[in-house]
Amino acid sequence: LYMNHIAAEAPDANMLMFVDEAAKDECTSVCSRCGRSQKGVRCIARKHFVHGSWHSIVPVITLDGIIAYDIIEGPVNGAHFVQFLKDHVV
Repeated sequence: LYMNHIAAEAPDANMLMFVDEAAKDECTSVCSRCGRSQKGVRCIARKHFVHGSWHSIVPVITLDGIIAYDIIEGPVNGAHFVQFLKDHVV
C-alpha cells in the first residue's frame, strides 16, 4: 500500500531522494553500566570523562549516490536542515 502510494507520486525511481542525519561524537561517559570481568569477580572500571567534539552529517542520496552533503560541528536543528535543503536540493 505504501509502495503503491510512492509509485503514484514518483513513477520513476530516479525522482527519489533520501535525506538523513548521522552524528559522531568523541565524548565518553563515567556512567557506563556495561563492563567485563572474569566469572565471580566484580567488574570495576575507572574512566575519565573526555569532553570531545560532536559532528553531524546530512547527506542527500539518490540512485546515483550521494549528490550533496553538509558536515557541521554540533547537532543539526530544524533551521539548519531547512537551509541545507534550500541551498543544495531545491
